Amino acid sequence: MQRATPAAAATTGIAWGVQVGGGLPTSFVRVLAHWWGCGMASVQNNDQRLLDRILDDQHRKLAPEKNRDDFFTYFAADKVLQDWDLDNDEIMDGVVDGAHDCGIDGIWTFVDDRYITADAHQYLHSRANRIDLVILQAKTSSGYQETVIEKLHFHLPTLLDMGRDEEDLAAHTNAKLLDRTRRFLRILEDLASFFPQVRITVIYASKAAETPHPNVKSKGDRLRRELAKITSDTHAEIEYLNAADLRERTARGARAVAQLVFTETPMSTSLGEGYVCLARLDEYYRFITSDNEALRLELFESNVRDYAGSTSVNNAIGETLKSGTGEDFWWFNNGVTVVADAAQIAGKRIVVKDPQIVNGLQTSHEVYSYFQNGGQHRDRSLLVKIVVAPESGTARDRIIRATNSQTQLPAGALRATESIQKDIEESLTHAGGYYYERRASYYRNLGFPLDRVVSMARLAREFTAFALREPHTALRHSEALLLDDQNYTQIFSPRHDLDLYRLSLDVHTRLRGFLTQFSEDRPLLGETLENWLYPLAAMSSYTLTRLRQPTMRDLLNVDLDHLSDELMVRMTGTLEQNFKTALRHSKAGGVDRIARTPDFTAKLRQAIVSQSRYHIER
Repeated sequence: MQRATPAAAATTGIAWGVQVGGGLPTSFVRVLAHWWGCGMASVQNNDQRLLDRILDDQHRKLAPEKNRDDFFTYFAADKVLQDWDLDNDEIMDGVVDGAHDCGIDGIWTFVDDRYITADAHQYLHSRANRIDLVILQAKTSSGYQETVIEKLHFHLPTLLDMGRDEEDLAAHTNAKLLDRTRRFLRILEDLASFFPQVRITVIYASKAAETPHPNVKSKGDRLRRELAKITSDTHAEIEYLNAADLRERTARGARAVAQLVFTETPMSTSLGEGYVCLARLDEYYRFITSDNEALRLELFESNVRDYAGSTSVNNAIGETLKSGTGEDFWWFNNGVTVVADAAQIAGKRIVVKDPQIVNGLQTSHEVYSYFQNGGQHRDRSLLVKIVVAPESGTARDRIIRATNSQTQLPAGALRATESIQKDIEESLTHAGGYYYERRASYYRNLGFPLDRVVSMARLAREFTAFALREPHTALRHSEALLLDDQNYTQIFSPRHDLDLYRLSLDVHTRLRGFLTQFSEDRPLLGETLENWLYPLAAMSSYTLTRLRQPTMRDLLNVDLDHLSDELMVRMTGTLEQNFKTALRHSKAGGVDRIARTPDFTAKLRQAIVSQSRYHIER
């Protein structure tokens, strides 16, 4: 029997009510209310109409190649993670939507507001105050459904169990979801001795007009109580974002302008534009945090998102903040330096455009931690220098280098300002049609298509897979490719022809499009595209050059038109055969772990160069 629409049901009910004297049976009212609460409403309100208009506009502008459901997942993730200021690749890194996703569209792990990439655990400092796990379910339906919560309730406790059976899970869970939950469990174990607070937030985003039905909320509460048992110090929350919430977050956007309240009139100089002022500690805390009191990591892009942790200097800063004496904080601290595109005094505030805190990251983190733990300003102040550098020339970069050299930072701290990075950005923009983000989210915020916006980490991984033919390294590492000198100089070398970076991106773009279509008719083993993408890129180096050991110059001479659908189908078949062979020997972890081993890369190369159909020269 076909179910009537709510509108039809309502009409029927009204007629029925008239027939029986103007009153509806209680049971019918309950069914109708439940129907609406479960997302069956068809009449849109203004928030829903406006959200649809926003989605249509951004879909057309940012990712027209994505279907509507996939784009809504990205859109919802972007809004959910807004205060963590992730770039496109970091957002997509956590998207696990697809076959065998256990009802989870996205999952991201943070330690003290720092996103945990594939190898970020190697660069975490021993001290950690908080671990965040953010889980997203995004539905384009116009209401909330009980079955969504029920599915999460069934799968999440098992996925987040440190004693889980990997082989059993691999049989019905996609490889990417297994890996991302494995990241969380590894962080949980590595940092256990420091007793960090664990916060799990499940966010259910939909295009609903109203809040969830009580039945949905009741099941959400049961899920929250179950997740709170993950550790003895876990706080769990269930959030519901409807059309109005998503619209509000879209309008909020990323703040390109910030305001700092000062205590006394700032000093300025006649040589260039700049100010030196004292800001009360709580006002500086507001300057570096978002509306939900998360640290604004975008302010530290030029100083890298890196906090040195429990060093003697940082411990001293923390002790000074906690000191109950009448001495002011700025007497014992060098303060912070902010570089900006523009600054203007307005009353008791300095309005700063595109601020970057280039020195004072350690102090900022200690101030943030102090207030997060209930600290009070007690009329104490911090010294703040605001410098407006000329738009042309190297003044800004020299300020960044000079101020950051006062604090020991990892090797990757100043990568974005290096000449090779600027040359790559210019080359990709003018010759390749890509927009290279040396500083996170710059081009995304300008509305450029997502598939053409390239982060430094994405370029490093795709270059590693194609040009260096190390797909296992590309899968296992992200931050190490930028922070480790040996990896970094191997990838970003002035000796490389700049066209090689564009070629690496072009090969991956073509393979990614092919795999997306191919997997529609024939699901990939593990249901995770990335485990196939990087190995195929490495295989392409051999098949396009037809050489056993192609050089960088050989790669530059390839004709990308030779990367035809026929060749990609052939390579995919070879890759699938090698995956199946490896799986027969070990199923633990599935293709996800197999693809990350150098041994598999070596066997894959041998399979390519030994098959006559690829015409590889001996």
